[in-house]
Amino acid sequence: MTPAALQLPESLLGVSSTPPSAMSDAVAMSKSPGLIRRISRGAANKLTRRRPSSVNPSRRDRSTGPVIMRRRSDSKGGPDTVASAIDLGVEDGDEEAVDDEHIPMGPETKSRSARPSAAAYVSELTTEGGIAPVIPSVLLLGTTLVKVTKKKRKTLKFVLDTDSAKVYWDPSRPAKRFYIDDVKEIRTGADARNYREEFQVPAEQESRFFTIIYSDHDRSKGRPIKTMHLIAPNDYVFDLWTTTLENISRYRIDMMAGVAGIGEKKIRAHWRREMLKLFGTAPHAEEDEKMGLEGVERLCWSLHINCSRELIRAQFFKADKHKTGYLDYDGFKDFVRLLKERRDVRELYQSLVPQGVDGFDLSQFLGFLRDEQRIDVESRRSEWEKIFERLARKSKCRTLQQQDGGDTAESRMDFDTFSAFLSSAYNSVLEIGDPDAKLTRPLNEYFISSSHNTYLLGRQVAGESSPEAYISALQRGCRCVEVDCWDGADGRPVVLHGRTLTSKVLFSDCISVIGKYAFVSSPYPLIISLEVHCNPEQQLVMAETMKSILGDRLLLEPFMTNSLLLPSPEELKYRILIKVKAADEPDDTQLMPETPARRQRSFSSPFTRPVWIDNSQIPSLPLIPSGSSITPSDRSSSHTGPGKGSITGGTGTSTSSATDDSDTATGSHNSEKREKRKRSKIIKPLGDLGVYTRGQKYFSFALPESKSYNHVFSFAERTFENLCRDQDNKSQLERHNMRYLMRVYPSGYRISSSNFDPNKFWRRGVQMVALNWQTYDLGTQMNDAMFAAGIDRTGYVLKPKELRQSKLALELLDTPDAIRTKKHKKVVRFSLDVISAQQLPRPRGMSSEESIDPYVQIEIFSADDKAKGIASGEGGLDASARNGMSGIGSPHRRRTKIIQGNGYNPIFNDTFKVSLETKFPSLIFVRWTVWNSNDGRNYNNNGVALATFTAKLSSLQEGYRHLPLYDSNGEEFLFSTLFCRIKKEDVISVEREDEKSGRVASIRQFGRSVFGRTRSVERKPIIEEDR
Repeated sequence: MTPAALQLPESLLGVSSTPPSAMSDAVAMSKSPGLIRRISRGAANKLTRRRPSSVNPSRRDRSTGPVIMRRRSDSKGGPDTVASAIDLGVEDGDEEAVDDEHIPMGPETKSRSARPSAAAYVSELTTEGGIAPVIPSVLLLGTTLVKVTKKKRKTLKFVLDTDSAKVYWDPSRPAKRFYIDDVKEIRTGADARNYREEFQVPAEQESRFFTIIYSDHDRSKGRPIKTMHLIAPNDYVFDLWTTTLENISRYRIDMMAGVAGIGEKKIRAHWRREMLKLFGTAPHAEEDEKMGLEGVERLCWSLHINCSRELIRAQFFKADKHKTGYLDYDGFKDFVRLLKERRDVRELYQSLVPQGVDGFDLSQFLGFLRDEQRIDVESRRSEWEKIFERLARKSKCRTLQQQDGGDTAESRMDFDTFSAFLSSAYNSVLEIGDPDAKLTRPLNEYFISSSHNTYLLGRQVAGESSPEAYISALQRGCRCVEVDCWDGADGRPVVLHGRTLTSKVLFSDCISVIGKYAFVSSPYPLIISLEVHCNPEQQLVMAETMKSILGDRLLLEPFMTNSLLLPSPEELKYRILIKVKAADEPDDTQLMPETPARRQRSFSSPFTRPVWIDNSQIPSLPLIPSGSSITPSDRSSSHTGPGKGSITGGTGTSTSSATDDSDTATGSHNSEKREKRKRSKIIKPLGDLGVYTRGQKYFSFALPESKSYNHVFSFAERTFENLCRDQDNKSQLERHNMRYLMRVYPSGYRISSSNFDPNKFWRRGVQMVALNWQTYDLGTQMNDAMFAAGIDRTGYVLKPKELRQSKLALELLDTPDAIRTKKHKKVVRFSLDVISAQQLPRPRGMSSEESIDPYVQIEIFSADDKAKGIASGEGGLDASARNGMSGIGSPHRRRTKIIQGNGYNPIFNDTFKVSLETKFPSLIFVRWTVWNSNDGRNYNNNGVALATFTAKLSSLQEGYRHLPLYDSNGEEFLFSTLFCRIKKEDVISVEREDEKSGRVASIRQFGRSVFGRTRSVERKPIIEEDR
């Protein structure tokens, strides 16, 4: 039987943009083939054939579908499912449905920093059986749309190219196009209203206005995403574009999902698609349908199967049983199954299933979970039984048993369903966590996912300010966003990075999208950190804007007026807190001692030569230091404007952001005079919004204001590091952070928007470690990992016990003679088996003829000082420091062997055993990076990073797990994974003799100073309080 052709309806109205008549409406809605003539893709291409461009077509034009997970509006909130399209051997519709509404074992809605998992994403977007969508030919011929920008509106003809899945509006210029696989979201109606209002599009056109958000692989102007704003001529054309783009996206994901699954529906869909390309609508016999080696190689490249040509040929000739040099449909099925065979999983399966037994029964499956995966099965046994039953019903090895005179089927899992489970969301590498967990400790006892310069899409010197940056951060789980506010010419405050070349965006637009997306990924409180450079009039506008837009969610007064403790995240659910400096108090003119500390605002001169960021590779080197050797140059007094496109309409705008919003006292090193503390320029209506997060300038930890329960100190990273060089200051800072809030942000001299190592500040108890989220370097990867598992995905992580002592301990620490107790090291041991990789991505710029020679590097990051951490390991190639020291800036590194010519299913089978001595066992991070060797033999430092994954060690589940992989922009690959085995041992305390004697002396001294006694060495000076 000949496969059905890809169905495309004949154009109803050509390129006319007038709405269809009632008759054409009826024709369009009818499914009868007598009313609408279907044409093939080939015929449609003939109708839309154009003069070839002088530019070579992009290699992407030959791609079958996406390899990156894009986040779309319809993918929010969907649960992960075992029966997703990427689950091996599981095909919907082959067996009766299994009710799994009451199986809460799957991961929560969001995975990895509140991002939907690839499994959930594919499951929601795939179409049934790989059936191609109906494409209106009016889009193939092109329709007119109005393209809207800030400067102008232009009517252009937009054409849909289904073969390469792209939309273009100028065929002579390749840059004037976008690929459907890159589309992240299509916003319409109220979702696009902020852009419509910004571009002054009339409200009556809202039903025809839509915004397309898509990724920019070239990162032009340093931004990872682009926005396109369009107005359709009528509702009919509007619906055609918005629905068709989504349907094509679903279909292409479904076609790519066929690579990861082995169901026959997906294989047949690929075969039908290839035969359509070969024959079009021409009549032909079924026996004429065949594919040669060249066609198979071409199909593999379009499906991103990056293995060597020799491997493809070997599997082709195995499948060509009749030695004809061609494959019919049955031969094609055999080829796909040979190519996709998981030898590593087969070996595991055979080691677990007794010889002569066909598949797992329930008890064997539960035993595997308990013994290998180290799961507490009994606590959720009924849920695991439901999961087993669901998988077993898809199995082909159900056996009959005689019971009470009748035949009953015993459920068993065969190899395919076992493989499906291993790659499913129920076998996630990250801990799922307790769904009933509550965040009931005070706010200061949590690490809070925080962003710096949140409004920027690119570099902080000349990047673009956009509400999209807030949407992206909030979707990824950020709980503290920053808003830099400056005067606007028309009385409306604007947001930008002052005195740089960044663009501006309206403050009201930023607050609008913050309010809309505030709780899309987490119900726990959102903190808006304001940096205010506005005059009093526009400050009042800011306060009124936030009250109006945020409404009842904005916290305006404390829950209890007599409390000296911060409320818990649980008490603050769905509330928005404002971090802002307070207005002046009546006695705010007291003299203060001079201090050398000075706030290092994120400032870069517009005349500084910008640094180009190469985002083609994932950063592999240690984090860039803050550049403490750099001496700030004198800032010109002429730099009084807020930046590019700024409008100086206000009279009270600050001319020096480094002092106006300073968080540390300023002063000259050479001056011996005492200076008056500068008065706050924040007006009372705005300052009063800082209820539980009141910004406070730092002068000393000994002053009364540093002990107000709701204050927040903010430090630039270099100021913080300088403060910690003094042992007494460091001790006071750590004690401060046990009770009060602190925020640290990157140095202004990071003009490329790089990030520091957040472990530097987490180990000191800093709650809000703000990072440049637009840069996906090691700092961002570690931050993602910190907030990636279980309840941590809410953006709040309970600090380790030693960083959040009990109330009694805090009272003791406030005494003048209290001493700092030493943190003792602990030994952390674990092993990582890197077994294999699946469908590794091809580096950009590499031709399809070149082979991928991958190897995996693991890096272990700890929070100890570089000279004080000790790490050792076994297995693979040691690529870490020769002296064995490990800590900040010096991770322990090891590498697997290099696998030549196979980026599709390389098998490494390397085992690494790692042992660390550290004071901070909860701050150990592991990064896996897949590299491509340049010559297939050497581990050269200038190789190409293919993908990466970073996890907090305490968040990793044990056993056999598939690790998701991410590209250099932090976007997850749909089907690329690492298959690993993880084992962790219990943490052991280390107490050497010298440390023990020193601790005893310290305890005695503590007892004398606080309790006035010398006995009872056994009494602990600090009472630790658990969760």
